[in-house]
Amino acid sequence: MRLQHLNLATSDRNKEDFILTVMRGRTGEPADYPANFHIGFYYDEAADVEAKHAELKAAGLDPSRIASMDRGGGVRVPHFYVTAPGNVLVEVCTPPGGLSS
Repeated sequence: MRLQHLNLATSDRNKEDFILTVMRGRTGEPADYPANFHIGFYYDEAADVEAKHAELKAAGLDPSRIASMDRGGGVRVPHFYVTAPGNVLVEVCTPPGGLSS
């Protein structure tokens, strides 16, 4: 079964407002995502990535180890992957230079 709908929304009034909706078919079976399909979440600081890793591990998920990745320009950033419920691959990382640059 293919993913039927993916909705990402943020609010201009409040940066804390965020909605993620992943819909699947009526049978309740997990979606059949294409190979390497994933969603990503950026955090400004490496410490935030480490904290999210610890939080997910404490919640009983099995995140991969935190590794450094070259995102271009020779800037290495921390990142990891975790499979969320619904078999959705999630990447957590910092962008080169952080979000504030």
